[in-house]
Amino acid sequence: MPVPHLVLVHGAFRGGWAWEPLQGELDAHGITSSAPTLTGCEPDSDRVGGLVSLQEWIDDVIAAIDEASTTAAPIVVVAHSQAGLPVRAALESRAQAVARVIYLDAAVPRDGERGIDLNPPGVPSPPDDIDPALWIPARLVGPEQGFTDEAIAAFVNDRLVGTPIGPSLDQVILRSAAAASVAAHYAFFDATPPTYPCQVTRGRLDAAHGSYTMLPGPHDAPITAAPMVASYLVRTAHS
Repeated sequence: MPVPHLVLVHGAFRGGWAWEPLQGELDAHGITSSAPTLTGCEPDSDRVGGLVSLQEWIDDVIAAIDEASTTAAPIVVVAHSQAGLPVRAALESRAQAVARVIYLDAAVPRDGERGIDLNPPGVPSPPDDIDPALWIPARLVGPEQGFTDEAIAAFVNDRLVGTPIGPSLDQVILRSAAAASVAAHYAFFDATPPTYPCQVTRGRLDAAHGSYTMLPGPHDAPITAAPMVASYLVRTAHS
């Protein structure tokens, strides 16, 4: 496979900045990348406190794929955590443009599911009458989340943003056979808490005897262990 271009899509409470440590590692491997920031997750966004829909995030991913398509490089989309929702949905209209998709500790929906449907057993779902314009404030990270390097923790804490609940309340509609045929790779981090939605994705793969890779580190290993995660992405993107 020719040298690919990676489109990196961030998870909750983060923006495109969350990929900066990993992008430096990809550069060292000769891999170009882009890291869009999803609607409302920009610093000082005027959308905070207002309704943000899943379709807006899907459109953000589509726009990033379209921009990357102006290059001759094969496109590999990487979804971390909550990004599994808009990335999987974006493939419904951009499957032909994407060589493969890599899900990192991602919540990957089935047809008709919402993000809140991917809570593991025992994790309560929000009430049915929850305000779709609600935003969840970010919590600072530290050693308990795997951020043992104070400089990296400060880098993240200075940039964290609240995340809208609206995209997790919208159904994901998956009907395209072409999208389902895009080569998909799954990786999970061994120190991710059992309450995270990605554990539902992992459990479904186990039940279906599907394959995935276990990587050492916390949920935020793309930041805390960027060299290791970059090496995995380079290997997988070229496979």
